[in-house]
Amino acid sequence: MALKVVLGALENFLLPLGEKTARSDFRECPVCGWQGHRFRNFLSADEVIRHCICPGCGSFDRHRQLVLGVREELAANPGRTPGVMIGFSLSTALRFLLEHEGLARCFRSDIDADDQRFSPDLVTDLRQTALLDGAVDWVFCSHVLEHIPELEICVDEILRVLKPGGAAWIQVPFEPGRAHSRRIAIDPHRAHAHAWQFAPDFGTLIERPGWTVQEVIAGEHLSADDLKRYGIDPRERYWLTRKS
Repeated sequence: MALKVVLGALENFLLPLGEKTARSDFRECPVCGWQGHRFRNFLSADEVIRHCICPGCGSFDRHRQLVLGVREELAANPGRTPGVMIGFSLSTALRFLLEHEGLARCFRSDIDADDQRFSPDLVTDLRQTALLDGAVDWVFCSHVLEHIPELEICVDEILRVLKPGGAAWIQVPFEPGRAHSRRIAIDPHRAHAHAWQFAPDFGTLIERPGWTVQEVIAGEHLSADDLKRYGIDPRERYWLTRKS
């Protein structure tokens, strides 16, 4: 793994040089408009994901997929823009998008007031938010639920705060090769350790009376050209839920 990290870092260092000589096969970020030859590698002590980060705004491919989905939703429902939006640990990429789409302010929520990555407007626990029933038009919850053991409570809370007709955009990571989701013990030595290993059955875990659940898989929803153009892994997905 150490060798992979070193090689990934070296490629990130050399990629800007390649941008100056590339003449074709360009990539594009739908969030910030960046264009170039390759997206950058994500590097951590235990993981390397190649060509997934935009050098312009820092978006991951999952952010770019969600951005395309939001724009599609807005185009399909002209004149029905959300009035109140809240993002639980909202990414900078999605915040950038919402601020440049002419939408209402999206309030940023996090459990930690000192976490400067998200600069929360509201400090609250997703298991028991400080929001009123039916107060929110849109909820964004990306890569949050895997960190919370009380999944059922969190999903019920998202449903509770949504207005009738409101929508929630939910994303979680998958454990490679796993067929069924399962709870796991949280590693006390990792700052952002997972409480769940999710599998493709995640959609069934969030099914509830009172809302519909639509799974949107990038490889089935986007063309091969768009997947390549926007640097999106075809396995990436989100769940768009709508409150009846």
